Amino acid sequence: MDSLNINSLLKSVFEDRPVPNIKALFDSKLEEYGIAKTKALKLLSIDKDVFEEIVTGTAKQPNLIHVVKLAEFLEIDINSFIKVVLNNQSVDNIASIDSARKTTFLLKNFDVKTLTKLGFFQSNDNLDALVKKVLTFFGFSSIQDFEEQLEEPLYSRTKRNFSDKMKDFWIKSAYQTFKVINNPNDYDRNRLKDLIVKIKPYSQDVDNGLFIVCRALYNVGVTVIFQDYLSTTQVRGGTFIINGKPCIVLTDFNKKYPTIWFTLLHELHHVLFDFEFIETNRFHLTGDDDLFLIEEKANSFARDFFLPEEKFQYIKKYIHNPYLVSKFARENEVHESIVYSFYIWYQDELYGKKYHAAFKEFLPAYSNSLKKLNPVSWDEESIKVTSERIKEILEIK
Repeated sequence: MDSLNINSLLKSVFEDRPVPNIKALFDSKLEEYGIAKTKALKLLSIDKDVFEEIVTGTAKQPNLIHVVKLAEFLEIDINSFIKVVLNNQSVDNIASIDSARKTTFLLKNFDVKTLTKLGFFQSNDNLDALVKKVLTFFGFSSIQDFEEQLEEPLYSRTKRNFSDKMKDFWIKSAYQTFKVINNPNDYDRNRLKDLIVKIKPYSQDVDNGLFIVCRALYNVGVTVIFQDYLSTTQVRGGTFIINGKPCIVLTDFNKKYPTIWFTLLHELHHVLFDFEFIETNRFHLTGDDDLFLIEEKANSFARDFFLPEEKFQYIKKYIHNPYLVSKFARENEVHESIVYSFYIWYQDELYGKKYHAAFKEFLPAYSNSLKKLNPVSWDEESIKVTSERIKEILEIK
């Protein structure tokens, strides 16, 4: 049997094309077989009134067995016959099928309870309002468009291997944002390599540094956006390859300024060295299970870029002298918070010493570095509007 889904069924109902007349087809068969209607219905074990309800569309819930028997009697493919039966159905029956479709769509793709707590949905939203909200947010006019233009491109090459709907929501939001931005600049790997070596000093400028670097990356074909973290997802960032161009999404996973820079360099390593792998899989998330053993190399790259171990060994003796740390940071062209952040990490990694709560007074407000990037948040009305705003600020005119 050919595949049949509610989308195609509902679409067939609203198509402006002639619909076969079941009664006329039935009468034709009676004539062909030389049999009376009463006798035929008796042989088919279908009550006369039930038959009339099916052919006139007044049956509230047409019996599937009767529908199959009639299709067989009329020698019509069952999928085609179901469409014919639906075309005869009342508006209420069609609406109930449409509601089933919307319910399945929501439950399959969205964690409605968590998104309501987040404020994305309103607690008093009914089914139609919930569907309208997600379609408007992602920029689609129908459920079918959502599935064909978002679900299928993302997961067509790899099986969706997680059940976390919030993570799926985060991924789809980033993907759709990149699609709308549609960076017109060609990706140039050599220009990216030349650019990366110049990035470090910009970490010292909390208000403008990240924004300037993101604009420069956009110019060499690498689109970087910032998207709000979603609780429970554990995603620090991700790299997508869309239309042959790398796209990076950052998030405020632990709400620390040094982590944003570390994640950016981590993702840029993936762009340089894991491009084909990510292109095959559409995207790679930092924070997921490292099933392909590519995370540690990206982490090492980012650490060595900002503060290799020999630098830590030097500064650890002076870590409680703010003046010397500040001087050391300037000489190494990094923000001092990055020095403190890596000091904490190396102490834990090399000596098992925990300093997680230390040096908080040297961490700048990470949100100041994001203001000019127009982060994607969950109270946005439409990704399209947000994406066009991001594109406008990233383009160098």
